[in-house]
Amino acid sequence: MALAPLTAHVGDASAAAVHFLGSVLLVAAAGVFGYYVVLNLRLNRLASQGPFWRYLGLVAATAGLYGVFGVGAAVVDSRALTAFGNGALLLCIVFLAFSMREVYFNSALAPPPDDRRYSLATLRRLEAAFVGVILVEWVAVLVIGQSAVTGLVKALGSVAFATYGAVFAEKLEAMARGTSLDTLRRHLLPVLVSLGVLGVADLGVAVGVDPVVVQAVKNVFVVLVAGFLVTASIRLQQNVEGLSTA
Repeated sequence: MALAPLTAHVGDASAAAVHFLGSVLLVAAAGVFGYYVVLNLRLNRLASQGPFWRYLGLVAATAGLYGVFGVGAAVVDSRALTAFGNGALLLCIVFLAFSMREVYFNSALAPPPDDRRYSLATLRRLEAAFVGVILVEWVAVLVIGQSAVTGLVKALGSVAFATYGAVFAEKLEAMARGTSLDTLRRHLLPVLVSLGVLGVADLGVAVGVDPVVVQAVKNVFVVLVAGFLVTASIRLQQNVEGLSTA
C-alpha cells in the first residue's frame, strides 16, 4: 500500500511534464501559424477578407497565450494562471468561430440580408453574449478557483462557441467547395473541434474522473491543436507562395 502515493506522484509528475512539452509545442505552432497569417493579410488584395485574416491573427495570439499559461501552470500552481489560461482558450475558440462567420457573410455566394434566417445584428448580440460568458468564467476562476460550477460554464461555453463556428464552417463547405478557402476551412475545423474538447475536459473531474486521466486527455488535445495548427500553417504558406507569384 505504501507504493500507491508514490505511483500517484509519479503519474502527476509525468502528466505535468507532458503538459509542459505540449504547451511549448503549442506556443511554437501558434507562432508559425500567426507568422503566415500576417503574410497572407499583407498580400491579400480583397478588403472584404481583411477581418477574416485579423480574426485568424487573434486565434494565433490567444492559442499562443494558452500555451504560455500552460507552461506556467506546469511549473507553478496558480489560480491566476488557470483563470487566464481558461480565458485564452475560450477566446481562441470564439475568434476561430468569428473567422468562419466573417468569411461566410462576406462571400459572394452568401444569401442576401433579406433571405437570412438570422440578421448579422442578431448574431452580433449573440457573440457579445459569448464574450460575456468568457468574462464571467474568468472572474469566477480568479475569485473562487476551479470548481464544478466554473468547469460547467467553461464546458458549456466551449461547446456553444465551437458549435457556432462549426455551423458556419459547414455552410462554407457547400459554398466554397474545391477552392483554396475550402482547403483552409478543412484544416481549421479540426483545430476548432479540438479546442472545444479541451474546454470540456475539465468537467471530467467534477463527474468523478481521475484528475490524472483528465490531464492526460487535455495533454493529447493540446498536442493535437499544435499539430493541426502546423498543417494549417503549411496551407497558409502555400497560399502565400501563390499570392507572391500571382
